[in-house]
Amino acid sequence: MQYPDEINDLAQLTMEQFVGHSQHLFKQIKDLPSEVDFIRFVLAGRVGQQATEEPDQCRVTLNCLQGLPPLPQTRISRDLDSAIGVSCTLPYTSALAIWPIPPFKEMLTKDNHAQSHAYNAQGDKILVPMHKIPNVPLGKVQQRHVVRILFPRLYSADGAAPVSQKDLALIYDNCLRPTLAEVLPEFADRAPTSYAAAYMQSRTRSGGLAFNTLDVPWNRLEEIAAMLLAKLQEQKPAFRDAYFIHELRGTKGGTIHDGEKDWERQMAFQDMFEHVDVDNLDPREWLVDVALTIGVEEHVVTWRESFLELPFDQAQYCVCTPDQWKMHFDRIFPRTVREARASGQNFPSCSYYKSYIALASAVEDAHLIRIRAALRKEFDKLAWAPWTLADRMWGTGAKTSRAWKVIPREKKGGPMIAINPRCHNQRVSLRVFDQPDEDYATNSNSGED
Repeated sequence: MQYPDEINDLAQLTMEQFVGHSQHLFKQIKDLPSEVDFIRFVLAGRVGQQATEEPDQCRVTLNCLQGLPPLPQTRISRDLDSAIGVSCTLPYTSALAIWPIPPFKEMLTKDNHAQSHAYNAQGDKILVPMHKIPNVPLGKVQQRHVVRILFPRLYSADGAAPVSQKDLALIYDNCLRPTLAEVLPEFADRAPTSYAAAYMQSRTRSGGLAFNTLDVPWNRLEEIAAMLLAKLQEQKPAFRDAYFIHELRGTKGGTIHDGEKDWERQMAFQDMFEHVDVDNLDPREWLVDVALTIGVEEHVVTWRESFLELPFDQAQYCVCTPDQWKMHFDRIFPRTVREARASGQNFPSCSYYKSYIALASAVEDAHLIRIRAALRKEFDKLAWAPWTLADRMWGTGAKTSRAWKVIPREKKGGPMIAINPRCHNQRVSLRVFDQPDEDYATNSNSGED
């Protein structure tokens, strides 16, 4: 019978055997028949010479797992890291600690990979990343969970601008404080009389701010939420349609459970939402971050960190902004020959700089633009470059601003290094070199080879 119905003996090979025999056949290729034999083995799993009339010796099957050591026993567990939800209520079963002066660090400014509704310039309702909607921190529950007010009418496609100090004063003076005083009359002499007064009271001796709170009982939160949103609606058009965003956090490691057991999943969920009235939630408006942990017995996970090693014994570095990185490129590869020849001190002494000036002088301006574009692509691949100054390529003066860091820390000064903004997440260290021994140093000083 002919392919694919012929019956041949089966030969099961491991991946290592298959690759080894493939390499052997590839090295034996010297004419068309031997090339066909290689192709038939690799693509069709046939062993035998097609040039002869003899049937194939066997048909190969590949078992990728054969010969591999057994996989270690793994343990898979789940953990509820955080939860994010939106609502027009404050569905908590514990007191809400409200900030008269909202701490700016609690504003939602980083991408949490969730979307919520806002309004574009035409007034149409759209879905946008949640962190791009202007928001104000309202308070905390149990010192962990954060409640914020989102203002979808303040959304701008150009970017999330923070709510202005003027608007923060309006929110407290005309909305938040009147709400607290009306729902909880005892707050009339506890809450600061105005936003300006609250700001002054929050000042510390060192000039910072202490973000004091006012605890609101859980059984009054429903009234507080409804009245606060109503007053915001009436205050100004930009405050209309405001709503709350709830971030349940600080539970990582506290809700580890076996995902295959229903009762453990339920217990973990109840632990996370311990201080939330789940009966008053819309599940469609909530996202829960569920992490899977895969463990191997007697092994510990150590996260790999990306290091950027500088080839110096001592250095000071600063992570560039995109504009600063472009500035250094323009100094190292000037835009025109005239600019290049005007550079002083170090630049004209560099061999590459002389070659660059010669090249720039020999081509037209349009060609130089294309050359610089190609150089910029390669320049952007660098992890670091010298921090150039207007008249020199290398700066070494000691920097004292907070943007600069010195390694080792106890040192001062050193070569000034510009870190590529694309490498802003990498940790910077010094590369370790083998130090020359005394014999080598002695020989070097005496002039011996």
